[in-house]
Amino acid sequence: MADISRPLRPIRRVMLLFPPMYDVKLIDTMVVPPMGIACLGAYIRDMVEVSLLDCVAEGYRQAAPVNREVELVGLSADEILARIRACAPDMVGISCIFSGQIACVEQLSRRIRDEIDPDMVIATGGTHPSFLPEQTLTRTAVDYVVLGEGELGLKQIIEAHNSGNRIDNIDGIAFRTENGVHVNPRTTWIEDLDTLPLPARDLLPMETYFSARLPMGFHWRKTRNTPIVSSRGCPFGCPFCSSWRHWGQRFRKRSPENVLAEIEHLKTRYNIQELKWQDDNLTADRNRAKAIFSGMIDRGLVMPWNTPNGIALWTLDEEMLDLMKKSGCFEITLAVESGDPASFEKYVRKPFTLDTAKRIAGLARERGIATVAYFILGFPGETIDQIKNSMRYALDLGVDYLSPFVYTPLPGSDLWQQCVETGLVTDGYSYKDANNFFKPDFDTQLFDIDEVYRLQGRAYLTNLAKLPFRNPAEFLAWYSRRLIFRPVFLRDFFQNLWKFRLQVFINRRVVRTADRKGRQ
Repeated sequence: MADISRPLRPIRRVMLLFPPMYDVKLIDTMVVPPMGIACLGAYIRDMVEVSLLDCVAEGYRQAAPVNREVELVGLSADEILARIRACAPDMVGISCIFSGQIACVEQLSRRIRDEIDPDMVIATGGTHPSFLPEQTLTRTAVDYVVLGEGELGLKQIIEAHNSGNRIDNIDGIAFRTENGVHVNPRTTWIEDLDTLPLPARDLLPMETYFSARLPMGFHWRKTRNTPIVSSRGCPFGCPFCSSWRHWGQRFRKRSPENVLAEIEHLKTRYNIQELKWQDDNLTADRNRAKAIFSGMIDRGLVMPWNTPNGIALWTLDEEMLDLMKKSGCFEITLAVESGDPASFEKYVRKPFTLDTAKRIAGLARERGIATVAYFILGFPGETIDQIKNSMRYALDLGVDYLSPFVYTPLPGSDLWQQCVETGLVTDGYSYKDANNFFKPDFDTQLFDIDEVYRLQGRAYLTNLAKLPFRNPAEFLAWYSRRLIFRPVFLRDFFQNLWKFRLQVFINRRVVRTADRKGRQ
């Protein structure tokens, strides 16, 4: 491991990898270009040789069962180690944007250290290690945790190794010392996002993403689609969310000209025919958003696009939706989170009302824009009656697709801290088993989580059953694409429905509480 008291190993070659995913068997695993390592690779490629390894994309057909409900999707550890040996890097960076990936960071870092090179420089970053740096450095074999926005910290670590500069002065990193873990909180951020190079998509297997047809949110119109990010951060501190803290508790944005130049590049270089906006708040700056959409129209860049990560619902009106539709918008995701007024006020606290959400859903429907709605069930402290109220509202919202997620404690969020303080999340909490949004291994103090799963399943299936009647064109278009490109889709759907029928219809979980405790 790196010892900051001795001369540091020079770094000439870096491999950045996106590790496999622990995912539930109920759904496919999304195969999406990992924009985090693509941005980092682009930022450091002028100073070192860089390679990127997306373990999910290159092994998405491989799924190793973990238990009855969860599987590990992606390249095996042996395959990953073989790729690292072939690259022979001086440094390996392991992304950890989802808490479930921390188990992969633990396994891979130790095996790299034990089986490839005991002096390998290993770093990790992402939301989980950023908010739990001490725990990450204690439980893994990594040398560095890069906190929050990763470009500056990663670059300065490499510079220190190559020039002899001091590591302990670098802003926004954590590392071990003789006295334990030392954390330098992040205080500096990239103020002008236009200065960043375009993500290094050329180092990723782009054709694999097109052929997999499993983009973020799963919905698509053109197979040659890719994510794009035009801003970072959010000015609103939703209690359940950690993203706003990860990006500096504010909203930073690229200029419309810079964003349009990337769209032109994507169209020319990769023949991209559809965009997936990954911004937390694409339309938060209304004038900027309008300039982007108008620029797409004026420059011949109109193409299908959607917002699978959500959109700033409170910024939408007839004028904005008309412009969005004209520039190619085919779907928006409304992250309402809760339809119960008391829960919405206490656990969500977004700057809109439930009546506003219903009105925007109707305006989008009038313009032929498909709608998805995100809801969270089972906030800590929420009652079962509040969850029922929320699902009644969700079904009355009239959206095309309903995604009711079960509450998952996200490290760094206010509610996660509350769960820690009340003992719902302990040092032994299994993020691998718990931190997915469909079947987290998490109990609350006010109700049996089995009842939440039943409400989740019933709401989802009820809304789905209404789709052919509410929006027949959308139903036929989406499911015909699924059947054409994945003929086994219906078989898998009904097999999963039958497998989890007891949970959905009779309120019996497939995996018993005793089984869950035995896995911890």
